[in-house]
Amino acid sequence: MNSRAFVHPQLTIEGISLNMGIAHGYSFIYDPDYKDDRDLTVIQKQARFLNAVKKAVELCSENSQIQKEQNWELIQVQKTLLQDPSWQQRVIDEINDNSISDALEKVLKKLDLAFAGDDFWHARFQEVRGITQLVRQCLGETKLDFDKNKPFVLCAKTISPIEMMQFDNANLVALVVEDNSFLSHGMIIARSRGVPVVGGVIDIRGIINDNDELLVDGDLGRIYVRPLSNTIANYDTSKKPKFTKPTDINNKGAVISRDGIPVNLLINANLNEDLDCLDRSSIKGVGLYRTEIPFMMSEKWPDVDTQIQLYMQIMNKAKEKSVVFRAMDIGGDKTFQSLQGSFKEKKQAAKYSRFTLERHSLIRLQLRAMIRARINSDYPNVPLHIMFPMVSEAEEIRFLKALVEKEITREKKLGHQIPKSVLVGAMVEVPSVLFQLNRFLDLVDFISIGSNDLFQFFFAIDRMDAVMSRRYDFLSRAFMQMLKNIIDSANSKGVSVSLCGEMASRPLEAMALLGIGLRHLSINPNSVEKIENMIQSLDVWSIQDCMNDCLSDRPFAYRAAHLSIRERVLELAQIQSTQLS
Repeated sequence: MNSRAFVHPQLTIEGISLNMGIAHGYSFIYDPDYKDDRDLTVIQKQARFLNAVKKAVELCSENSQIQKEQNWELIQVQKTLLQDPSWQQRVIDEINDNSISDALEKVLKKLDLAFAGDDFWHARFQEVRGITQLVRQCLGETKLDFDKNKPFVLCAKTISPIEMMQFDNANLVALVVEDNSFLSHGMIIARSRGVPVVGGVIDIRGIINDNDELLVDGDLGRIYVRPLSNTIANYDTSKKPKFTKPTDINNKGAVISRDGIPVNLLINANLNEDLDCLDRSSIKGVGLYRTEIPFMMSEKWPDVDTQIQLYMQIMNKAKEKSVVFRAMDIGGDKTFQSLQGSFKEKKQAAKYSRFTLERHSLIRLQLRAMIRARINSDYPNVPLHIMFPMVSEAEEIRFLKALVEKEITREKKLGHQIPKSVLVGAMVEVPSVLFQLNRFLDLVDFISIGSNDLFQFFFAIDRMDAVMSRRYDFLSRAFMQMLKNIIDSANSKGVSVSLCGEMASRPLEAMALLGIGLRHLSINPNSVEKIENMIQSLDVWSIQDCMNDCLSDRPFAYRAAHLSIRERVLELAQIQSTQLS
């Protein structure tokens, strides 16, 4: 008997926020298992494994037909992974000396060692963990039995897109996972559906029982197991945000603050369904479109025509609104599907991922596809926005701009049309850029601050580590001062500046960003209403005064000197009745 429940009626678990929101429900432990196979021969175990893989692939195919518009790309990634002969062979080799379950686990551990230390490849490892979990379900033909009328919190090691879809008809209110990757496909789907997610929870089955009452705070990355009544009373999980659609035509859809300051909202997009909110007048475009998915789906680099079709589809859906395409940067032509090669080589590719400077032909193919897609789209006169990630010095952006010019010149020589305007920008996410910021800004048309990586590199921490990440705050004085310096420098040179990290999607943090002069926020689609509500109920002048004082060496009051920036901003929000949820 588990005596933990008798020690204290409430247990608080600290994790990592992977998606914001508050939810109250009952735990559903999802950890597929299957019957013992010790009595089977090696041949029989191998056959059982391959049959389970076949069932999992069929499940992907069935969902591909259902999800033709939504999540199709992610299902295809799962299907391709399951069919990868290298992964299958690794498991079969392990089956020779182990049970199927142990074989799957051994392959996972080897991949974990190979992909550790890099956010992108760690996220790809979670995809393998997801298909492993799905194969386990197919091995044992696990039945998902839940009460559709009961709000439940899905608790699992990780969750794959296919597994998420199996809960479509359930009353799923939140996710709690051991996975701590913000970039894994299961998390992408959860965010697109507005489901609060807390990750980084180790040994879920050891601390949460099936059907435990849970209060999930996705904003803070915190879980209350069997919460006390006064804890529940502090959260209003039934509160819904009030939304007033902006109608100020003179500001072309910008969201207007209470004191008349326009703020431009853009969205971060991973999937086609993320583009649905572009129909809102308050959204001016896509501030960050991640182009990773088609590259992860194929063992070979997608050809120009394949990429053209993808980019055209996005452009046509955005219509006359801008789309900022972030160029790929994942480690040469070794895509994740190519599991062949040594683990050591794969880890090195993950660590040194700026292939654009080493393999010019690959990035030029992508640039060529973007240029042709804009011309062949239904809206050829809309400017083409190309953004390069992980730029570490001014000379790199000079080199990358030269590649863009070469592709434009090539198109002209071939007699092809070119876009009327091609704007080249870069993400500010590597601290070394800050020491040559003026030169850097002279070379770009726009910049976007990648607060996730910049925060991690600035404090030299692993933000995937739940303990370490909690020791540092986005609203720390040093980090906010750095952001203000970037924004002030960009504004002084007339360079458009936005912020596309998670920070912009959190109402309190976004409020502080407005206070240091930022007027372009690129946010997650499920955060749109929260950010709109915050802006429309805010007096920008007051948060500017507050932030100026917070970043000054001489706070205006002795009492204020003892408050953190977060406490000061929260206090102001309460005084002004600014909506933060």
